[in-house]
Amino acid sequence: MGRTSDARERLIQSGMELIHAGGYTQAGVQEICDQAGVRKGSFYHFFPSKGDLALAVVERFQEQAREIFLDRALASDLPPGERILRFFTLAGEIQQGFKEADGWVKGCPFANLALEMSTRDQALRLLLEQVLQGVIQQLEGVAREAGQPPSAAQRTAEAIFSLFEGAILLAKTRNDPEVIRRMGAVAQTLIEMA
Repeated sequence: MGRTSDARERLIQSGMELIHAGGYTQAGVQEICDQAGVRKGSFYHFFPSKGDLALAVVERFQEQAREIFLDRALASDLPPGERILRFFTLAGEIQQGFKEADGWVKGCPFANLALEMSTRDQALRLLLEQVLQGVIQQLEGVAREAGQPPSAAQRTAEAIFSLFEGAILLAKTRNDPEVIRRMGAVAQTLIEMA
């Protein structure tokens, strides 16, 4: 019986690290393979193209974001406004961790990829749209719990998400995760306007 290879998993992990750090275009197949310790032929065995790897990377980022961030940030153990504040606070802490480890705020991997690739890769754009819409729906649920009617809750969720991604963009540009935490108080007022 042959041994089980973890090459696919190592390629996904390397893709996550390199794409998040430098973007899709900068992360070459050879560089991904070198970091993963996998031959280029094996890459193409698992992924017909770098775009296919990117789809797997987004799916893995989504799993991790849900487990490490979203489930904790939006857990129903606090009132809605405090959950929104925690959503921004935890995001700031995650970006602070990147800064301490690597010297810079890396930003949101989904937004980074969306900005870079949405006009160039339809499959990737559609997956990213689905992922981001899922977060907006979770925020909408929090707004409804705060007493907002459905149409207002949807607009509030979109506004909070836009504020969130904008704060992350500013934090990345300034290399200052505190920007994200400061915007949490603004987002909290949006949710409490029921």
